[in-house]
Amino acid sequence: MFSSGNASTRTTLAARPSPTVPPAAQAFEPLVKSVLRHRLIYNIFAYSAAFTLASRVFLPGEDDASLVIRLLRPSNWVTASFTWAVGVLPIIVLRKVYLTPNPSPVSSPSKTVAGAFAKESTRRSIATYITSALLLMSFNLLRSISDDGEDLRLSVFVRSRKHPYYLNGRLIFIILAQVWFAVSFGLRNIMLERFVFRWNKAVSSSNAPYMPKSLLKLLMTVTLFTLFTFALYNVAFGLTRLLVLPVLLRLPVVRSVLRPLAGHFVKGAWTLSLPLRHLSLEIHAFTLGVTTLANWEFAESLFDVYIPQHIRVASVTADPNVTLVSGITSTDLSFVHFAYSELRDVAVDESAPSAARRTALFSDQKFNPSLWSVLAREALLRLGNDYQTFLRRGKPAPAAPISAPAPAPKPSDPPSTPLLRQAIYKAPRQSPLSSVLDSFASDSELVKAADAVATEIETRAKDAPMPELFRSVSASSAAIRTSGAVVDAAKEPVKSSNVLFSRVKQECRGLLAKHSPSWSRAVAARWDEWWTRERINKVAEMSLPNRELDALVIKVLSGLVCASLTEDRYGVVQRDIPRIIEAFLSFLSALEEYQVQVNALYMPPTPEEVTQGNSKVLEEKERTRIEVARATDAIGVVADALKSGVADIVRTFGDKLVAFKFPPRIAKMLQSFVDYA
Repeated sequence: MFSSGNASTRTTLAARPSPTVPPAAQAFEPLVKSVLRHRLIYNIFAYSAAFTLASRVFLPGEDDASLVIRLLRPSNWVTASFTWAVGVLPIIVLRKVYLTPNPSPVSSPSKTVAGAFAKESTRRSIATYITSALLLMSFNLLRSISDDGEDLRLSVFVRSRKHPYYLNGRLIFIILAQVWFAVSFGLRNIMLERFVFRWNKAVSSSNAPYMPKSLLKLLMTVTLFTLFTFALYNVAFGLTRLLVLPVLLRLPVVRSVLRPLAGHFVKGAWTLSLPLRHLSLEIHAFTLGVTTLANWEFAESLFDVYIPQHIRVASVTADPNVTLVSGITSTDLSFVHFAYSELRDVAVDESAPSAARRTALFSDQKFNPSLWSVLAREALLRLGNDYQTFLRRGKPAPAAPISAPAPAPKPSDPPSTPLLRQAIYKAPRQSPLSSVLDSFASDSELVKAADAVATEIETRAKDAPMPELFRSVSASSAAIRTSGAVVDAAKEPVKSSNVLFSRVKQECRGLLAKHSPSWSRAVAARWDEWWTRERINKVAEMSLPNRELDALVIKVLSGLVCASLTEDRYGVVQRDIPRIIEAFLSFLSALEEYQVQVNALYMPPTPEEVTQGNSKVLEEKERTRIEVARATDAIGVVADALKSGVADIVRTFGDKLVAFKFPPRIAKMLQSFVDYA
């Protein structure tokens, strides 16, 4: 009865392939983006707009109305809304668009600025800062014209019948002041690396800039920064009027363009007391700069606080383990950080729900490869890549050698009829004299012997010792013969623009050093040394650019390995324990060797140096001590996590580690942890 039925209806059973872990772009990234979008709208946008309104209400200018009246006045709300829209919103959008999770630390401020301006995003950021500052200034001037424009006198042209097109110097001063503030703020952000995603601080809402302590610190910082940059601007503006403008007015083409507009600027000597003669303009420019930079700094501080905060999104999904494992496979390091942050909480938490999630993670069999296999592979790959970066001290990986193309296969000869190599017809008989002459003309034994003797003589002449003078002469003549064609082809080499620019720069430096006083040369040398000197701590940060993320990965792996002793039912973690411990100890060994090298860079001052009181030597050694301490902190982020992780595994497994096999070097290091535990 089993064979009854139509043969055409028979089916073949086939094994259904196991699904793979979904990509991060589908499972994890949309959830994180929704949380970040909520923070951007309800925290950064809302609080920055409230700060702009507060700065308008609490700084009324000439308005003597009460605080409540100013708060309820519609004109203040309109003014604050327009100020936030054109002056603060572009800065927030700029930070969001150009925020990168890939740090690229360098060893000196000069390399920091040079690397930043080599990017198109930096130039666009500076242009955005300048545009926002000029828009805020224009809006402020429009309001001032309706209120007290008579006192500021900020018209485009001066009121002169003889020279109606002379530009108003007061307006130029305030415009250039805003440009100066914008560029200074942009350079400050470059030095602070604000366009790099920072997760090295345990930030929380208690550190928000609207808190009283943080707000007071922010206002003091902005005020001092604005005061310092404004003082430099006054000096630069005066020197430009004193030195640069007269030179420009003497150039033939430029003179015809500038003189009808700015010829009156060279009249009168520039002195340090000139700003005091226009005190109202100085106060107005300074107040406008403080207000602009305070709004920008407040918005930037909100971004620094709210964006790097931990995000927990896996608990709202159907399978939290799948969501988190999918998150660590993301190509964006910011999402990888958020995934490992939540995984670390699951790995080290001792509550029952976290234990159940770990058990489900270890016993997963729905995916191929399993969740633990994907997690262990991605974590070890992350540590391996950063380990290689550390060994190269932050330098990029060398390019793969280009293999030579394989030679083309030689085509086989077509089959052909063999040729006969002997005479078909019988050759005529030669005379004895002709035979003798042919033997001398051909390669006879006598000729072959003569050639062999000549070759031997030539070889001995080459092997004979030659004086060094002759060798140099012969080498020079050979080089001349080799490069003769090149010299004939280009007898006058063309200098590149970089070489020409470097030469002009050196000549200018030489002239300045020759004609400037000694104190200015000392200040310039000190500034140049600060600007170009490589910092020891920056070199360590270059070697470990993702140290905070590496510490998270180490804590996740060590926590899950320790939990697997009692929660791993099938022993899927045990087969990866030797690889994990070997990766940890190899990384730790390299870090400890580098730590010894860094510590050797600092030599404490000797009693003789302390007694002599050489301020320069003591200052240099103190600076080296501070840099070595900072480098130790940077190395310790990963080294401390590795030591803690290995120690936790050793304490958890104890004598059970004898069941695993390790290389001799790794076993020796592991034994030290066992003895210590």
